[in-house]
Amino acid sequence: MSRKSLFFTVFVLLAIAGTPAADAAGPSGAQEKGAEAFIAAVASGNAQAIAQEIHPDELDKLRNRLLALLRAEGSRSDNTYRSRLFGPGRSLADLESMTAVRFYTALSDRLRLRARPYQKFDWLAAVPHEKAVILVGYGIPPKERGAVRVLVSVALLQYGALWKAAVPSEIEAQIDDLLEARAAPAPLPAAGGATPSAVPAAPAAAPLAPGISELLARAEASLAAGNCEEYYSEFMSENFQRYTSRSARKTLVTACTNSESTRETMITTLRIVQELQPRYDLGGTRAIYDVSGQGLPYERFVLERSKDMKWYIAE
Repeated sequence: MSRKSLFFTVFVLLAIAGTPAADAAGPSGAQEKGAEAFIAAVASGNAQAIAQEIHPDELDKLRNRLLALLRAEGSRSDNTYRSRLFGPGRSLADLESMTAVRFYTALSDRLRLRARPYQKFDWLAAVPHEKAVILVGYGIPPKERGAVRVLVSVALLQYGALWKAAVPSEIEAQIDDLLEARAAPAPLPAAGGATPSAVPAAPAAAPLAPGISELLARAEASLAAGNCEEYYSEFMSENFQRYTSRSARKTLVTACTNSESTRETMITTLRIVQELQPRYDLGGTRAIYDVSGQGLPYERFVLERSKDMKWYIAE
């Protein structure tokens, strides 16, 4: 982008903000620091780091707005929005107990925010807009990443003597997409001009091994009845029984028995995997379910087949 084009972009931002061009000024050192810290956090891909660079009031507003929506939904015995935002494995009680930073981190599992790493910035204008200030400038990459200067902008709010980022409008738009179950954008053509239809399809999933459905259903029924001792005695694999000490097993049974939330997470896991297809390992003796993005506190669920050809829960 030429410098003339950049000034035109700044002019358009001013027009959108409804701010006379004379009101725009160069950013302060504190504003530059806040914008650069936010862009660096986004470039790192660390959701918690991103949340810590967003203004706390912004995070609280986002958390409170979504929790109000989820509570109203829960009063109707519905969890559609909660599943769309956080996955079916995340309970409302769990979300309510989270700080604003943890809440955003959990939400970010289904959001996408990207930025390039930059060596330095050439900030050109600070555009006032309502209670925010929008910094506009160039991000200058490290030498090993080329010489193309990239136009960047960050909306900031004052936080004492500091400046923190507002929740990006891109994130707000993605949250709205999730709530309304809008389809994801069509994939871009592959390199070399191939259309998406020309990309080889994933291999067909292997059929579910006999006995898995029965195991999952019986284990769920045992937990639903509160029979945690039975669950850990009858449905866990030989390897689990062999390598889990008596005291550790007792702790697991006690936690399951005394905590309704723990049992509910275990039951939800079993219900989720009944809707998924596993991949098989070790000659078909292990069935591994990918449960990432389901709102569960783990990313996989594993079954093992014993010598008597029966399936058990491994972890």
